[in-house]
Amino acid sequence: MIASSSRFAESLFWYLLVLTGCAILLFEFGPERVLDIKAWPLTVAVQQPADAASGVARYRPSVEGHPGVECTLVTSPASYPGCGLILTLTSRDQGINLARFATLHIRLSVTGSGEQDWRFYLRNFNPVYDQSDDPVQPKFNEIIFRPADYGQEHEVPLDVFTPATWWIKRYKVPLQRQGPDLHRVYAMEIVAGSEMLPGVHRVVIEELQFHGPWLDPTLFYRLILLVWFIYGSGVLLINHLAMKQRLQHAHQAKLEVEALNRSLSEESRRSRELACYDPLTGALNRLGGERLLAELGELACSFIYIDVDHFKLINDTHGHPVGDEVLKHLVSKILLHCDALCHLVRWGGEEFVLVCLHYDALRACALAERLRAALESCPQWPLALRVTASFGVAERTNESLDQVLKRADEALYQAKTQGRNRVACN
Repeated sequence: MIASSSRFAESLFWYLLVLTGCAILLFEFGPERVLDIKAWPLTVAVQQPADAASGVARYRPSVEGHPGVECTLVTSPASYPGCGLILTLTSRDQGINLARFATLHIRLSVTGSGEQDWRFYLRNFNPVYDQSDDPVQPKFNEIIFRPADYGQEHEVPLDVFTPATWWIKRYKVPLQRQGPDLHRVYAMEIVAGSEMLPGVHRVVIEELQFHGPWLDPTLFYRLILLVWFIYGSGVLLINHLAMKQRLQHAHQAKLEVEALNRSLSEESRRSRELACYDPLTGALNRLGGERLLAELGELACSFIYIDVDHFKLINDTHGHPVGDEVLKHLVSKILLHCDALCHLVRWGGEEFVLVCLHYDALRACALAERLRAALESCPQWPLALRVTASFGVAERTNESLDQVLKRADEALYQAKTQGRNRVACN
């Protein structure tokens, strides 16, 4: 269960990595959220100075139906309200949160004499300090268009909007509240500026859109960090449980081995040394190996079948005494790399079986590979010979020990047919 969870966590890491990269690319370079004000349900009205005669401001849309206003100015506008156009988006106490957007895409076209400095307002209502009976008190967030700005699309960052100076002075707004606020915009206005000369002036709003990300960038990257934090915590928990399980298995294996060793009496141990060990190499002989297997019961184990490559050629070329020295050196080298859970048996001639208690296939194959590499690189063979061995590994899985030995023997045969000096696992 823990092993499968570890594999799942490793696979999940790559999935999350790919998804994170795709999410960031989509967030940074994908389609934006767009709010087209001209498509928004709104009411359009004109406004004119309170002391002006009727007809100073007239609603004059373009041929395409874009909203516009025509102002006949007798004198230069001095204060708000002036001649202009009001686009009401919602009721005053409701508003739209435009702070979620990043830029305003706007294009104005104007006609008339002289330079024109139309002012564009985003009216924001704050229920904390705005009085409902004063129509001018909600904040005027302002940008001013100059003559060179007309007739072309502008991408205006929303952070360039600033509260109108006349509005700050009229309501004696304290410093702490003088910054822009676009969290509850209920109306937009385009109003003739104070520097416009008397005459007939007309402005048409040809484009009015707000663009921005679908999620606030801070929230988006916090969500990514949260996902990776949850993943990291899960991996730490899985690794902790896996380590705990391995320690429990190792402790259980130690207890079982100790129990097995305690069950052997001292007298029985001495007699087995005489009858069960190979006098040449010191490894268990075939009889000792069979007795060991008979005592294993249902213990988990793996077998490593070992065969010296071309041993007959060594005997034929250099004589049996050299062959005996090779076998003794082989056993010494193998035992040097084994722990107390491993028992080496000389199964016959140059064939050995390494019985590894509580070793799974992965661990047994790793041990076999270390032994193979150690034998291949050893410089101390008799007569400076180059001696290698082939290995066949099999793990016990609800089967008899004879069947496990047979599979290990088949794996050894596979290693030899594939060129020798290699490890094959079955």
